[in-house]
Amino acid sequence: MTLDFTVTDAETDVHSAPPVSWSMSNILVFGRGNRVHYRNMAATGDDVRQLCKIRDEHGNLRLVQCATGLMENMVAVCTSTGHIQVWDLVSNKMTAHWSTKGVTAMQWNGQSLTVGGIRGTIRHYDTRIKETAKMKEQSRKTTRHQAVINSLSWNSDGKFLASGDESGTVHVWDSRQNAPLDVGDLIQRRRKMQHEGAVHALAWCPWQSGVLASGDSAQDNTGTIRIWNVNSSPHPTSTNPTKLELDAQITSLHFSTHCKELLSTHGLGKSTTSPPPNVHLDSMIFPFPSQPRPARFSNSVAVHRFPSLNQVCLVQAAQASVAGSVLSPNGQRIVLAVPGESKLKVWDVWGRKRELRRTSSILSGAGIR
Repeated sequence: MTLDFTVTDAETDVHSAPPVSWSMSNILVFGRGNRVHYRNMAATGDDVRQLCKIRDEHGNLRLVQCATGLMENMVAVCTSTGHIQVWDLVSNKMTAHWSTKGVTAMQWNGQSLTVGGIRGTIRHYDTRIKETAKMKEQSRKTTRHQAVINSLSWNSDGKFLASGDESGTVHVWDSRQNAPLDVGDLIQRRRKMQHEGAVHALAWCPWQSGVLASGDSAQDNTGTIRIWNVNSSPHPTSTNPTKLELDAQITSLHFSTHCKELLSTHGLGKSTTSPPPNVHLDSMIFPFPSQPRPARFSNSVAVHRFPSLNQVCLVQAAQASVAGSVLSPNGQRIVLAVPGESKLKVWDVWGRKRELRRTSSILSGAGIR
């Protein structure tokens, strides 16, 4: 079975994550044009069903985000004009809706939905409030970012929130405070978590509290993974790297819950030029033109050991840019969003090993680990 999705302007916006999410109840929710669909990934042969259709006056579908914990059957849907709806996947009914300006990232933390905006604002909405006006009035707001927020990530216990923006700045917030933590590199007498490019990838380590991985997309199509410990400064004698520079954009990051490994997905890469060969004939040299060498990590999925960051494997996952990915609730499979191929692709990662094969169906799966 093949699941294709129509790419809209909103989905190709550099400020937007792919409209796909995987619920804790093993429901894959994704956008196809201006419609939101879902499929039970635990049921063999289960049909794809429609959850809702975005009204034309509300703009294009931009984001979907499944909740966790006691809210595992809830999913938030957001449009390009800032209309947010919360839907129940069991009853197929909308339970809440409101609007705000310029939403570019969303992340659940219990019954609260955290929303990042185009002006660098972060708001926390309590979805238990039924009256829209009161929900907006009582939302908490922070404004430390000076650029578009591209990514948000709560750690597993809901204590820390990480936020990354278009300028490469990463902030970490304690849920009990309204100012970011004073962590990172010491720059001009101030600690700062900074990348060279826009930060689209954030991941918290599930087995080491306070460890965060962030990844960027530089303008020259390179990317860097950085490791931060928000609980302490790096030990001066530590031999473990805190930075890994790669030759392609980093679009998503995931720590494994089964072993000490970190997975990265990649978009466009920076090609390099190979030195031209010289051919000698009868004491004459005939130079050939140099050939561009494609980036190793472009359009790929890579797995790295942690904390050494040594490469475990590298697989080219698509012929076009991998715009992002979501990890299954059991941590064994991954869905890759490839807008250039109009496909979502399901791969086995830390589950049972399978022979790698090419397939047009996202549900047949291929193996990475």
